[in-house]
Amino acid sequence: MPLQNILPDFLVAVLAAWLGATVLSRTRREYPQLVFGLLTLLAATWGMSRVIYRLSGDGTVRAVADSVTAGVATLLPAALLHMVLAYTVGRRTSRSQLALLTFAYASGLVIGYLSVTDRTRAIAISQPNRGLLGVPGTVVGWGWILARAAVMAMAIWWAWRAWKAEGSDGPRRGQLTATLAAVTCGAVGGILTILGHQVLGPDLDWPGSFLIAASLGLASYGIFGQRLFLSPATARRSFLTSVGTGLATAAYVTLVLLLDRLVRSALEIPSSVLTAVALVLTIALFDPAREQIRSVIDRRSGSKDVARRRLIRMLGGQMLGVQRPEAAIGPALERLARALGTRAAAVLDPQGRPIAAYGQAPAPHAHFPVALPMTAGDHNLGTLVLANKRDRLPYSTEEMELLQDAAAFMGASLRLAEQQAAQAQALDALSKEQAALASRETQLASAIESTDDSAHATQGLKVHALGPLHVERGGEPVRRWGGAKAGTRQAEAMFAFLFDRAARGVAKDEFLEVIWPDVPLESGDLAFHRTLGGLRRTLETGLQRGGESTFITYQNDRYRLSDAAIAWSDVSTFEELISGAPSSPDGAIPALEEARKLYRGPYLDDCPFYGDSTYVEEHRRLLEGRRIDLLLALGELYEAADDSTAAAGCYRQALHAAGDDCPRADDGLARLGLPL
Repeated sequence: MPLQNILPDFLVAVLAAWLGATVLSRTRREYPQLVFGLLTLLAATWGMSRVIYRLSGDGTVRAVADSVTAGVATLLPAALLHMVLAYTVGRRTSRSQLALLTFAYASGLVIGYLSVTDRTRAIAISQPNRGLLGVPGTVVGWGWILARAAVMAMAIWWAWRAWKAEGSDGPRRGQLTATLAAVTCGAVGGILTILGHQVLGPDLDWPGSFLIAASLGLASYGIFGQRLFLSPATARRSFLTSVGTGLATAAYVTLVLLLDRLVRSALEIPSSVLTAVALVLTIALFDPAREQIRSVIDRRSGSKDVARRRLIRMLGGQMLGVQRPEAAIGPALERLARALGTRAAAVLDPQGRPIAAYGQAPAPHAHFPVALPMTAGDHNLGTLVLANKRDRLPYSTEEMELLQDAAAFMGASLRLAEQQAAQAQALDALSKEQAALASRETQLASAIESTDDSAHATQGLKVHALGPLHVERGGEPVRRWGGAKAGTRQAEAMFAFLFDRAARGVAKDEFLEVIWPDVPLESGDLAFHRTLGGLRRTLETGLQRGGESTFITYQNDRYRLSDAAIAWSDVSTFEELISGAPSSPDGAIPALEEARKLYRGPYLDDCPFYGDSTYVEEHRRLLEGRRIDLLLALGELYEAADDSTAAAGCYRQALHAAGDDCPRADDGLARLGLPL
């Protein structure tokens, strides 16, 4: 068997198993990690079953391996798409994304079942193949190839959209670049493997397998180089430990096999006596050797590190994945200060000494306008202090609530660090503190980035956008869009921008460009957040915090207006009436006339700021074109019904809307014998 036929499949099996085991064992088992584990499990199984099929000389083993390969291969495109969606949008998949993912898994399961149960008639383009529901087998084979190619193409598309939306300076740019490269390489490799296997034969599909192995190599770079799932320290330690352990194990096994071969040759015995003895010694000496290695590592660490290592081992934690509680304070403080626009911030211990600082380090006994105690139970852990904001405005009530959450989180971090150092025996209490700390950290991140998904019941909006923007809620028009500190014109423009973009979302820089083009960056940023908060409270009455909004959500650095916010809009109804109009004139005319009445003028006409921007022009021209098509269709229907007056009116309106350049309208008026 040529090496190029076996090597790529072996690499796929090894790399997939290594990456999956690393991520699942050394990170929290959250949704993206679990989906990644499923993908790597399928890839490892696929690669290993292909290796066994090529190397085995037993017919039964080859048949089982071939069935496993066929069954697993049907699910790999769906798992690849699932991984892209899990990492880029999380659980908040759109209806179209969920529908495609469901189709990918369902079709994979059906085809996999048919492929495994009858290997004599596979789903393939060549004979002997299986037909379905009267469709010839060759057509079914090509259809299944195209379906898998479409699923993998959509995986590339959504990975590219997330990469593009991140921007050149986004915090996840490197991770999304690695993800896009790995997904593209894997998808192209999958398509080449399918085509090579079907068209050229099973022994000539190795170029695609090489690309799949290369995609797993790119995934390794994303995980260890770009910290796709792991923290920086964990990624570094995981990579070094995995590689070091793997090399040591490989060297040990190689040495045992070489010595066993020499012993059998020297003693001229067929049995592997040395291998059996080595296995027994390995089992007996494994724990002592591990403890000896740990003691060497502990001697090179400080006494605090030794105590913490022992504590984590007693707690059953993974040494490679556990972060020091106090290490979370610095990054949290920096994110908090940047979010609030403060000049300087610090965390002080009870004696006033800085534990962590952002900006200029505080002088001893310096005065700060905000000083919040950090407590955990009855223990005073220090103080969270902040200087004035850059815009010199006072901290709002919402910002003070956020600061109190931050002080509670940091106090919990310091308290946990004290307990780890001083109360190593209180294992159960420390474990509960860690769970509480993780929960508070998640809540703090959600509050800063406004990504919380908690819902507030509120009525949907009725939006009229074909003409001047007019929005109603519960039958009453929305007259004031902003809050007490937010301009209503700016908030209305923000709503129009979000409504127009729909699922594509709007980046903050685009809001600033359209609504606050001449305002300094810091002032514009403050005005943006105030306007966004006011708009959220206008749309969802009773909303306490902006991060709790479900109407305006934030993900991947883009703000989106959710489908739940809109109960009805004239734009969607206009499109539905045109697209769903009956074919018969008697049914089509009333539907098109109803759509005609909805069009009150140019799309978002006279909308503050956004109505005059370049962003709205493309959609406005598209809807104007749809209106012209509507008028021409109505004119032809009236003409066919011998209603020349109504037909002429439609043709003249279409001609006027098209700027007197509409040949179909000219021809219609000519057929009616009327002047233009």
